[in-house]
Amino acid sequence: MVERRSPKPDVGGSSPSRPALREFFCIMFDKIKKFLKEVKFELTKVTWTTREELVYSTIVVIVVSIILSIFIGVVDLGLSNLASMLLG
Repeated sequence: MVERRSPKPDVGGSSPSRPALREFFCIMFDKIKKFLKEVKFELTKVTWTTREELVYSTIVVIVVSIILSIFIGVVDLGLSNLASMLLG
């Protein structure tokens, strides 16, 4: 019969060892730290809009939305009336 022994604590063996887990977390935290540094650096290169540009763009979006909704409403009303005349 084969004698079975548990792995030695200082040898990796088949079960995960604490140093490997600690090293894994150190590597992950280093990667996260590097990522956040790169994000901070990239944000310094962003050109932010001014308040006036933001207000103007918002007004343009609202006006275009109103014009398109009126256009779609008129087309829908016209097609509904046309369909009711043809079918009724």
